[in-house]
Amino acid sequence: MFSVAVTGEIGAGKSALTRIWGEMGANVFELDTLAKKYWSCPEIREAAERRWGAGVYENGVPVFKKIAEKVYKDFEEYRFSANLIHPPAMVEVSRDVRNIGGWIVVECPLLYETGWFDLVDCVVCVTSTDDLRMERSASRGWREEEIAIRERFLMGSPKKQAMSDIVLCNIGSLEAWETRAREIGELMLKMSTVHELSVFCKDRPESRRIASILLDRRLVAGTNITEVESMYRWKGRINDTHEWRLSCCTTGRNLRDAMECVRQNHSYEVPVVFANEVMRSNFQTLKWVVENCE
Repeated sequence: MFSVAVTGEIGAGKSALTRIWGEMGANVFELDTLAKKYWSCPEIREAAERRWGAGVYENGVPVFKKIAEKVYKDFEEYRFSANLIHPPAMVEVSRDVRNIGGWIVVECPLLYETGWFDLVDCVVCVTSTDDLRMERSASRGWREEEIAIRERFLMGSPKKQAMSDIVLCNIGSLEAWETRAREIGELMLKMSTVHELSVFCKDRPESRRIASILLDRRLVAGTNITEVESMYRWKGRINDTHEWRLSCCTTGRNLRDAMECVRQNHSYEVPVVFANEVMRSNFQTLKWVVENCE
């Protein structure tokens, strides 16, 4: 599994980026869409009406323009709404991410403001020029004054960029933006398939020999070799012996060939080979695995 959070400036192109990655096979979660759903929950409606009055709902339906006027009134109201909406949204997305696996993309404009960045493997920050951002936002019905009000509550873009793994600047044509998005998406798709491959060998020389073959053929990016004490049943007897565990990092593309290579070069009649999907890592490590398995 490989989880990516997309954040950045208003109107920079976050939604276009996640749409493209969704077309490429990513499982996309939009936090703004999810947050709107929670405003309809009875307990959240009760808390909001107790704080702001019944006028922020009409016939039980949230009026988001009125809610926004309350939320962006001052920092105290902003913190109240964040504490009301973000915790249940984080629980839901975290649960769904664990169940789905694969390549996960979470569009989260308030990533750093809410602490979401600790829950993902990679953060992508999308930026653009002020003129282009205002032009794109205007096409979606956002006025410049509304954007300025919201941006008062956001972390500054330079700080977000410094904290992110990838910064994508959207200043060209839509075609150029899509080309760049797909280039990065291809890398991330491969990163979502990284596996740990492991096998037990009879001695250190055998484990080193197999490791060298795997590395020479670029079937794995790196290996670790450790001595272990093993107990196992074989042909009716319980064996107690020392073995050497060879573990490797590889991609889904190379996994089948790497496993077959181990079997062909192993001295055991039935070598036990394990392959486990890497569930949590970081961008630089996964990128290194992909680049060294190509």
